[in-house]
Amino acid sequence: MTYKVAILGTGFIANQKHLPAWQRMNGEAKLVALCDVDAQRGNQIAREFGIPMAYQDTRELLEKERPDIVDICTPPKTHAQLAISALEAGAHVLIEKPMAVSPEECDTVLKAADQTGRKVCVAHSDLFYPSFMRARAAVREGKIGEFRGMRIFLSTPIDYITSKQDHWAHRLPGGVIGETGPHIVYLTLAFLRPILEVRVQAQKLLREYPWSPFEDYRLEFIGGSATCSATLTYATKHWAAEVEIWGTDGILRADLESQSLVLYRRKQLTPRTVALSALSQVAQPLKGLFTSTVNVVTQRSFSTHGLLIREFINSLENGAPPPVPGEDGRDAIRVMNMIVQQLPGTGA
Repeated sequence: MTYKVAILGTGFIANQKHLPAWQRMNGEAKLVALCDVDAQRGNQIAREFGIPMAYQDTRELLEKERPDIVDICTPPKTHAQLAISALEAGAHVLIEKPMAVSPEECDTVLKAADQTGRKVCVAHSDLFYPSFMRARAAVREGKIGEFRGMRIFLSTPIDYITSKQDHWAHRLPGGVIGETGPHIVYLTLAFLRPILEVRVQAQKLLREYPWSPFEDYRLEFIGGSATCSATLTYATKHWAAEVEIWGTDGILRADLESQSLVLYRRKQLTPRTVALSALSQVAQPLKGLFTSTVNVVTQRSFSTHGLLIREFINSLENGAPPPVPGEDGRDAIRVMNMIVQQLPGTGA
């Protein structure tokens, strides 16, 4: 079956991630229409991606095109209502993160999905980095023993968001963490569930950018038997996205940009064990780099959104749960709200 797909919204995330990913589905899905309130922009994007129809009104698109899948890439405050409209029109729905702006809105979407018998998938795309998927598999297979905790470090360069006065992320509750924070939350939830408590510290570092509420965030996620510490900085010139996971019998370090994954053990601090551990930490990333290079050259690699979309299509074909069900999207929103409520100046 070839699924008819409609895209709502033609901003950065749609153009750079979702639309190219759908185009790579090779007969499994076909982009039949898009919708944008800006008619000129919508028509331009439709021409660029070879999409037959562009609409300004979502209702008209749903009535005329009857898509099998609707992919929502609009601002978060519109997600819930658009998702409900698509579900009631008989479409399965993919929603770019965050799923909605509150757990209550997520509940309305989940109720509509249950009533219509359609599926909802949330684009928690960072879960599909190859290094992170390998880390999850290693934990499931018991390679580090019992899970005991984790750490996440994220660095977003100043000129990507912080220095841009008109960037929409500055207008979110708590500032830029509202845009990138959901990634940290759902990466944590992949291992630590439920999250029972959140502790937050935020600091303003760059006075030259008064429109940016904070550039340094420190988060502690407390679960029943483990914790996660996360540091998010928006005050350097460098990119970084690293996840460290430790268990009773080993530690994993995943780099979500180089796609390297290192498993190491250091039970004794003898010269021999430290040297062997250090050699292993050097050799493992080199092996991963070789594999990644081969995948790129042979065109076997996919974007994270591409992997997510392929798994979503597989779930429709096989009657299986979506790769990121709506309940997971709701849980991420619940935790994000816990974070925002603790930030200064957000009404907490």
